[in-house]
Amino acid sequence: MKITDFKYFYPERPRLIHISQVGRYDRPGFVAEPKYNGTRLELHHLDGAWQFWGRHGDKLVYSPAPEVAAELENLSRLISGYWVFDGELRHNKAVGVKHKIIIYDVFIACNELLTAQTFNGRRGILESIIPVDGDPVGLIRQYPPGAGIFPPQGPRSFEKLFKELTQADEIEGLVIKAQAGTLNLGRSRGIDSAWMVKVRKPSGRYHF
Repeated sequence: MKITDFKYFYPERPRLIHISQVGRYDRPGFVAEPKYNGTRLELHHLDGAWQFWGRHGDKLVYSPAPEVAAELENLSRLISGYWVFDGELRHNKAVGVKHKIIIYDVFIACNELLTAQTFNGRRGILESIIPVDGDPVGLIRQYPPGAGIFPPQGPRSFEKLFKELTQADEIEGLVIKAQAGTLNLGRSRGIDSAWMVKVRKPSGRYHF
């Protein structure tokens, strides 16, 4: 489906699970991603300009720092047409963290609504244009089943990975995604996802 004019799509809401349920997803076909403490960002690129939107269909009042503007300008040179990225604005939510953007997914690429693409296919599009863990604009790092972040201690289950990643103050949880998942975007509200789940630190401050 081709889209050339501005459209807002409400992002799906990952279903909340308990840490004791994480093991059922720790198998091939799923990947885990850290969830940053920030403002959910729907990043639109239309007619050569960037627009910053929130998860409730609200346009964000945000002026990017020069280093963010420069990275977005570099990205503009790699893309054409209408694009909509799903991510997080890491700005003033965690102590010492300002003017950073992390990208989780892409909804529209080159005017094409990607509802027919699997999450793995959409990830391939992102990897071709955005560096993983790039700073100040980067693509979220993924962890396959059994992955670890502190070698040489060996493989990690998703449960252990959650405990390791959330030691960082800015990481509020883990989102586990089916690589075959397809988008189910809302036009009037966010829809509970059938292919994403989340587990988070026990705190009332975090919002997914």
